[in-house]
Amino acid sequence: MKPAGKAEDRFIQRYFGPLANNSEALGLHDDAAQIAVPDGKSLVVSTDTLVAGIHFFHRDPPASLARKALRVNVSDLVAKGSTPHGYFLSLALPEAQLRSEDWMSEFAGALEQDQKALGLQIMGGDTVMTKDVSAITICAFGLVPEGQMVKRSSAGIGDHLYVTGTIGDSAVGLWARQASLFGLDELTGFEQQLLAGLTAQQRTQLELSYLEPPTNLAAAAILLKFASASMDISDGLSGDAATLSNASNVGMEINMANIPHHAILAPHLEKEGLRARLITGGDDYQILCTVPSACSNNFEIEMAKARVPVTCIGQIVEKTGVRFLDGERQEFSVGANGFDHFS
Repeated sequence: MKPAGKAEDRFIQRYFGPLANNSEALGLHDDAAQIAVPDGKSLVVSTDTLVAGIHFFHRDPPASLARKALRVNVSDLVAKGSTPHGYFLSLALPEAQLRSEDWMSEFAGALEQDQKALGLQIMGGDTVMTKDVSAITICAFGLVPEGQMVKRSSAGIGDHLYVTGTIGDSAVGLWARQASLFGLDELTGFEQQLLAGLTAQQRTQLELSYLEPPTNLAAAAILLKFASASMDISDGLSGDAATLSNASNVGMEINMANIPHHAILAPHLEKEGLRARLITGGDDYQILCTVPSACSNNFEIEMAKARVPVTCIGQIVEKTGVRFLDGERQEFSVGANGFDHFS
């Protein structure tokens, strides 16, 4: 008679075993995966941890948590020009969640849907039962032609600076999420006023951008072909622009009027410093990249063909530092520099 095995092993096979169909994952029956890296390829690895109270709320839907945890890692891989291949998942959750059939089934079901859409599979991980801490860590990896990962540190003078999608959706989406969970009284007067000016459908749309970040999977191959430097925007455009600028030891001039924002927010952009708050808020998970000027037209054409919206927001200059410029090319003070875990 076969031994019943540990409860943790049964838990893993119940929820995550069906997600591990690649032979490299060994059915999640082992302590490790066995991953073959094809000749001529490099492995690109990224890891992110989401913690309740910092990156998500305890009452966020488990399906949204699964999608967010996976997508923030895939966003890093895409920015490096890599093709996603697999990931490891570590869960540190209270007993009430781990023992909830409904919670775990919804979480694992959303992971399965998203991993299929994003082209990668679970390869292993760890599960820890906690008293009150909720943390979800994913380590994802992808493949690029050997030595060709798009770094942060290789922007060149004269390159054009681009972003994908729209900037600041998630900043307002966070306010909408807070209002949904705790009521408008938890927000500042301006935040309340802004949300009051939106329809319920518009608020829900922005809230979803916070709960479930966008994916730009089709951008990876195009970034690999054209981008001189690239990173994803997780801590706000202003802060991440400074990160890329410092890594490449170059400067940036960014035109405020060129930064794309959601059409829902267009009527409100001039209110009480909203523009600055949109570029300092985190969780956009769009791509910030530089492209040599000679390639910029072809880059834009290929992104359009791939249906990935891109906007040129500025250029790389020799003088170090990031300068946001208004319509008269006067420096615009953003008042903050994005999210920083250590500030």
